[in-house]
Amino acid sequence: MSSGIIGPMDERQKLIDLIQGIAKDLGTTTVARREFLRRSGVSERKIMLLFGSYNDLVLAAGLDPRAFASTYSDDDLLKKVVRVLRLPNAKCTQVFFEQNANISTSACVRRFGGWINTIKVAGELLNPGEEAKLLERIREYTAPYLPPRRSTIPAVESVEDEQEAGSPQSESAEHAVVPAGLSNLYGDFINFRGLQHAPVNELGVVFLFGMICRELGYVVEIVKPGFPDCEAKRRVRGKTGMWQRVRIEFEYQSRNFHQHGHDPDQCDVIVCWEDNWPECPIEVLELRSSMLSLSPKDQAAG
Repeated sequence: MSSGIIGPMDERQKLIDLIQGIAKDLGTTTVARREFLRRSGVSERKIMLLFGSYNDLVLAAGLDPRAFASTYSDDDLLKKVVRVLRLPNAKCTQVFFEQNANISTSACVRRFGGWINTIKVAGELLNPGEEAKLLERIREYTAPYLPPRRSTIPAVESVEDEQEAGSPQSESAEHAVVPAGLSNLYGDFINFRGLQHAPVNELGVVFLFGMICRELGYVVEIVKPGFPDCEAKRRVRGKTGMWQRVRIEFEYQSRNFHQHGHDPDQCDVIVCWEDNWPECPIEVLELRSSMLSLSPKDQAAG
């Protein structure tokens, strides 16, 4: 039922038309609040003034409101996940689920210990005979990826170089056991400006990108929690004075983007230390190779 709060009818109708248009574009009967805010540019304050709540706007538009997941059993939640997975052209990503379900992915993540695990458990409800292709996509999406060992920067002497030379030190390093919980691990020596070691995690990638982004043609607008990590502008090649807005996700390895369940449609560039995903559907900026063309000395970018 409506809250009874009345606003200008033309303004109310404008929001109703907006959310109905978004639902039509998404091919769904429910639109997540954050998805509506992102696509429409409408403020939450305006929604509250005109409708009293976001769910009242959804109801006024004849769409399905979001439900409180706490009222559902595990089986009910999994059935909702399966329903979305069975949609035409469905993706296993959290973003796709948010756009097509009337509950939030956060409820599933808390209930089943992560989104990947949610997809795995939901897959057990599928029919192996009739839904073999969908099960195969789920297995591909949830499968762990073990990248091959390879050196980080060919131009720099590394531990791998010693291993190939067959030195006694390399054998001991190859079989060294790292104690659980050890945090002070370092990458290979690169001695690049103020960074002595190569990144070993996503934070290292963020730091290095911040050091050289201007030289690579990028200007950062914001780095924020959530997906995608960063909004930036980059110089358009061949068009002096022209810049393009891009959405960036930072990863240690490009393949991590897939493992984390991110939606390629919501991101323009993956910035990573190592590109190990040949079939990646979006652009990848590999810092490991990109920095080789830059001066190793710490100097201001031109």
